[in-house]
Amino acid sequence: MQMEGEYNKDKNVNYPNTISPELIKKLQLDPTRINIHHTRIMQALNNEIKTTIPIMGACTTSNGGIISWKQITRILSSTFHPSRRKFQRSAMDFWRENHLVTCIPAAGAASRFFSDLQKYIIILDDLIPELKDIFNKFTVNKTGYHLPYNIRKKIHTTILNIKNIPEISVLFDSLEEHIAEESKKNCYQFYFFLLELLQTGSTENQYGEKSNKKTARKKTSSQQINEQIIRTPWDYNQPLLKQKLDEKNKQVLKYSAQTNHWMERIVVPNNSMKKQTEEFKNEFILFNSHEQNILKSYSICSTFVYLYGALPKALVPTTIEGDSFLTLKIAEQIKLFPCLGNVLVVPTNLKKDFEQEISKNSSYLQENINDIFALKDSPFAPVWLKHNANQKGDWLVLEQGKSLSTIRFKLDGTPYTDEDGNYVPISAGHGELIHLFDSIADSFPNAECLHIRNIDNVIGTSKDRIEELNIPAEAFKIIRDCIEVLRAKIEDHLFHDQNKKQSIQKLHDQEVLKVLNYLCSFINQELAQDGLNLCFNNEKQFIGIPFQTIHKIVGNLFHWQPLSEHLDHYSAWEKTLSWLEQPISIFGVVRKEVADFGGGPIFAELSDGTKIKLCIEMPHVDEKETMEYFGPRGKATHFNPVLAFFELRTNKRSFEKEQLLGKKVNYSKLFDDRFWLLTKREYKGVPVCYHETVLHELIGNSATSNLVFIEVPRTLFRPHKSFFDSLGNDRRTYGFDETLVSLEARNF
Repeated sequence: MQMEGEYNKDKNVNYPNTISPELIKKLQLDPTRINIHHTRIMQALNNEIKTTIPIMGACTTSNGGIISWKQITRILSSTFHPSRRKFQRSAMDFWRENHLVTCIPAAGAASRFFSDLQKYIIILDDLIPELKDIFNKFTVNKTGYHLPYNIRKKIHTTILNIKNIPEISVLFDSLEEHIAEESKKNCYQFYFFLLELLQTGSTENQYGEKSNKKTARKKTSSQQINEQIIRTPWDYNQPLLKQKLDEKNKQVLKYSAQTNHWMERIVVPNNSMKKQTEEFKNEFILFNSHEQNILKSYSICSTFVYLYGALPKALVPTTIEGDSFLTLKIAEQIKLFPCLGNVLVVPTNLKKDFEQEISKNSSYLQENINDIFALKDSPFAPVWLKHNANQKGDWLVLEQGKSLSTIRFKLDGTPYTDEDGNYVPISAGHGELIHLFDSIADSFPNAECLHIRNIDNVIGTSKDRIEELNIPAEAFKIIRDCIEVLRAKIEDHLFHDQNKKQSIQKLHDQEVLKVLNYLCSFINQELAQDGLNLCFNNEKQFIGIPFQTIHKIVGNLFHWQPLSEHLDHYSAWEKTLSWLEQPISIFGVVRKEVADFGGGPIFAELSDGTKIKLCIEMPHVDEKETMEYFGPRGKATHFNPVLAFFELRTNKRSFEKEQLLGKKVNYSKLFDDRFWLLTKREYKGVPVCYHETVLHELIGNSATSNLVFIEVPRTLFRPHKSFFDSLGNDRRTYGFDETLVSLEARNF
């Protein structure tokens, strides 16, 4: 990891300028920005800077780094009198639908989602290169393909020695459960094409667009009429063989089928039949159940990767009804978490495709929604239900465009080029989404909070999930309301008394004292009491609030840096206000289980000695600390499920009669040079690296934001990192049976 000061110090280090400005401009990238990325990468590759962050300890519920689920629910339930709780919920719903925007990053490709299938394809293609060629020709022409006997025999021998992967071996049989006819049709077509080709050496059937499993089965049955299996006493110990019969022999077989005596059923082969049998023995290769299972596995893997591998993950079907991640997320936002607006961040040049998909979902949701009135005042409501001009839940599609990309480098620091000599761009990480926050804030002027949740975290729309997700949202709102009071009171205190700098020592305001007293419930009670005691004399009389009380209570909640002892009272209050004006960031974290692996909340020390609370990513952790903190029995107790609530505007004074528009957060300051990753991957068989930033670190560190970690239940975390995570799931298993019509209801 590199500090900003260190970068300025090492900025004049001379490295060979291997980057072509012309090729950079050809990709519509910023040459200055790419040169910065190149310099950092060279420094990291030459071990001049560290790319890891030393960990001081794990954030836990016992050391104050994380607020437990039990504690936060107790605090929120006791905030108002039970008789007023229903009004509190109504107020929360009003705030969410008028001041909260949900941001859903959806620019990720489906390649990682299908990585297990892709690995299986690569393994078989390496062992049997002909399979790849067969599939490529199948996608162009589904008939008239021939394969010599010696090649088929070699393929058969190779497949005999392949041990199938259990998880993949059951994929083909599970196709029957899927309603997505297009996927099933393509898988069946290629499998029967491949099986016929490898067994007989040619494909006589037309596996066209209109063919499906049923037609394929019919063709297989019709083939059996022309290729009857004949077993004679003198051939009894031989394997069953298929013989092609001429018209004369068909009549004989037809006549023999009408006889009753078993001896009359025997057809004595003539010379022509014997010759055909011998030819068939020499050409036909029988694939038993094991070999067929391998072919089935290869067929479904190749077909799914071909159909969906190049798509964004958001558009990949994930239910047996054929619902995509995007469709389920739209349904979630209608019932689970309705809000002012929804922002979808999509790949470059795909904005229109996603807008069309969202528009297409309008009629789809009207047909499949359980309660059509749930769509009231939403973009998906039918015309007769759209009576409110100020509809909520609008969808804004933004592209993670070329300006947010970088280029791949080889491990020697030189740019990677393709066959044509051009640089290969790649997304510079979802940390670049911060550059879109300004557009989001401008598009929704009343928005105070940005809720961030991944496209593939599908949790359903049950009442339990609604209640659980509202807890961190409500915690954000209440904490923000408290901080807004402190911001306004301290700002007024400094502004009105700026000519009396020497007399500013304490803030005499009972409302501020009440706010601080409430915030004490979020932190350790001993620390809280120490802070409150500073406001009273020995006779328990209120004498004013010193800045030390703010730091004892609010500073321990957000884990601020200690104040310098050399500051005067006015400067200390100014510094306190500057920290209060940092955007509030609430991160939901999930308690780890043994099998969980990934980054999470920790305390860290930066290279300049700054101690911070941080939601760290695994590439920033060295090998030793990876096992110590994030291994199966590591010290870290929680991990990051990507469930964040981030403040878009500060100083709105929403508690006053005349509200202000508020100050938009300076998002450029959040893009801290101290947090970046050197990501190493393999691209087309070549080891490469590139510069990347992570959104969770940029908005999830106490150096640039007022960060709070809140424990949330595991039921709010249902990721889909692999194709197997969604295999066999329907709307009911996802928890959409209360929102979307189930199969049983539709069939009924």
